[in-house]
Amino acid sequence: MRISLLFLLLSLLNACAILDPHNIVGRIKAIDAPPSVPVPDLTAATWKRDAFEIVWNTINEKYYDAKLNGVNWQAVRAAYEPQILSADSDDRYWELLDKMTGELKDAHTRVHGPKIAAQQRYQEVHSLGLGFLEIDNTLVVISTHAESDPWWAGVRPGMTIKTINGEPALALYRRLLTEARDTSTPWARTRGAVRKIVAGDPDTTVAMTFARMDGSEITATMKRRKFRTPPEFTQRVLPSGFGYIRFSNFVGSLQSGILQAITTMKDGPGMIVDLRNNGGGSGDMASTLVTKFLSETHKGGRIITRTGKPITLAFIPLMKLEPEFKGNKESAYTKPLVILTNENSASASEIFSGALQDLGRATVIGQRTCGCLLGYLGYADLPGGGQLAYSEIGFISSKGKRVEGVGVKPDIEMQPAREDILFNRDRVLEAAEHFLQQKVKTQSKGKNE
Repeated sequence: MRISLLFLLLSLLNACAILDPHNIVGRIKAIDAPPSVPVPDLTAATWKRDAFEIVWNTINEKYYDAKLNGVNWQAVRAAYEPQILSADSDDRYWELLDKMTGELKDAHTRVHGPKIAAQQRYQEVHSLGLGFLEIDNTLVVISTHAESDPWWAGVRPGMTIKTINGEPALALYRRLLTEARDTSTPWARTRGAVRKIVAGDPDTTVAMTFARMDGSEITATMKRRKFRTPPEFTQRVLPSGFGYIRFSNFVGSLQSGILQAITTMKDGPGMIVDLRNNGGGSGDMASTLVTKFLSETHKGGRIITRTGKPITLAFIPLMKLEPEFKGNKESAYTKPLVILTNENSASASEIFSGALQDLGRATVIGQRTCGCLLGYLGYADLPGGGQLAYSEIGFISSKGKRVEGVGVKPDIEMQPAREDILFNRDRVLEAAEHFLQQKVKTQSKGKNE
């Protein structure tokens, strides 16, 4: 009986714009559910026109900022519409539609074509399994997946990329960087250029030449493959005695384990929460984790919506415009805390790190974060099998700061160095442990005086 009533309520909400003005229920899906809008006959132009109109109109009418970040959205339409509707392939169509949304300079407002939507749904990536950064005017390999072609070709972190498909690698990368869709910050934009090189359909190939530190080279033609990307979580007590927690995303399946880990390591002298490469996820989960490190209740900043009113479902506010972080009192973790970040720490990672930094509860070490902190309520299906996300929530910190477009600035800033990557040295983690050791020593000295 409960199930029947629930489905009835969901059906009523889905059909009633008054009860569900943000179409939240219409965007709730199981991760393995196919799009509700089927892929039609690809010879017809109708779905492309319809998808374009839905994307442009939805952003125009529902984007959290009525001024659309100062962008002339009508001019954007005039510039992109002819290109999008005359695209010479479906892949190019979706790429241009996404690039149009990038004119808002907002990482959370984006379009995924059917291929990317499917990868996200099934927790996959299709790529070379290779990561790299530009460091000192050189493309430096920072990671290789153990099942990837680059790994089996002998490519290891610290090597440099010399050529890609016969072109000088750095020149190609910088050209792709100028062509990449715009986003919240210049450093976040680099991910688009990297994806242009490493991502693509399975079994497509890329030829690269890599240089070792001694100057010797490896040349290999490598295939893109499917890799699973399930959420990951690590916890341990380090040899130094400090607790260490690292997780890949703020997703519900990890929450209970993380909360339990914080409780388990409560008696340790200090803790490190490693959010490097954590792309975010649930803002509610970020807020819940914040409260585990607070004994008292604190203001959580301010929420911005287009109407100036809370987001509601069946007239029930889903979040307050001025939320609070409710302290956990005696069950809170109150020992010294360090949070590690880099340029890929985004969204919910920035809620967590920024809030605890502002409240003086944590020290942030590493790189400035992504600067990608807006909120969306789920993906909307598009004709043709694509999906649209659009920002409906803005955030102002308790100190009146915007993280979007700026990032969380570390208290102790550290940039990656090729030598550290080559020798597998984690200098940021070392700095965190050293900081905590000094903090604990200072606190002990204060107690004894």
